[in-house]
Amino acid sequence: GNFSENMHSPKTQSIYLESIYTPFINSLLRSAKTWTPPKDYKFSFKPEQIGRLIDESIKLIESQPLVIHLRAPAKIYGSLHGQYEDLLRLFDSWGGPTEYGDIESFDYLFLGNYVDRGKYSLEILCLLLALKLKYPEQFHLIRGSHEDIKINKNFGFAEECAQRLGEDIHHPKSIYQRFNTLFGYLPLAAVVQGKILCVHSGIGSTLQSVS
Repeated sequence: GNFSENMHSPKTQSIYLESIYTPFINSLLRSAKTWTPPKDYKFSFKPEQIGRLIDESIKLIESQPLVIHLRAPAKIYGSLHGQYEDLLRLFDSWGGPTEYGDIESFDYLFLGNYVDRGKYSLEILCLLLALKLKYPEQFHLIRGSHEDIKINKNFGFAEECAQRLGEDIHHPKSIYQRFNTLFGYLPLAAVVQGKILCVHSGIGSTLQSVS
């Protein structure tokens, strides 16, 4: 009895989560100056590791609201589209979400379109999800138009998963399909300090209020 109770204790859960997100952060949160593209374009994490990251991220995101409320000051990032090196450059230039950076002072908000077009959507997704797990109340990701299987099947992300993870993207348990499941849970909008509404790309004509 005690063993299974311990497995679900907050402390054990937090150690388990740490073991999932830490390798991704240690590997992927670095300076753009020291990053070089992987020679064979292989992704440096195994599908099992990515799968655990996705599962825990879904649990967390599902427990948070569809419209997020953030405090100011906040740093807000637009479409990254697989441009991992650009993300590292932005962190180099403006400070990044680390204990030595400014995560204690700033909330971080990303406005979607993490995938497609660029070549490194996997790095971007895994780094951002790992940071979301580490800083669940300060780090926020909303959904963009490319976080949709009808779009990302044709604009690069499907091809990247097939090529870099060597998987059949049509298989329901593939990392590609599991990421698309996760995208369905992402919140759709954020409000900063009760005043600034942030969405990916516009407001439908039928929408009359945030609530």
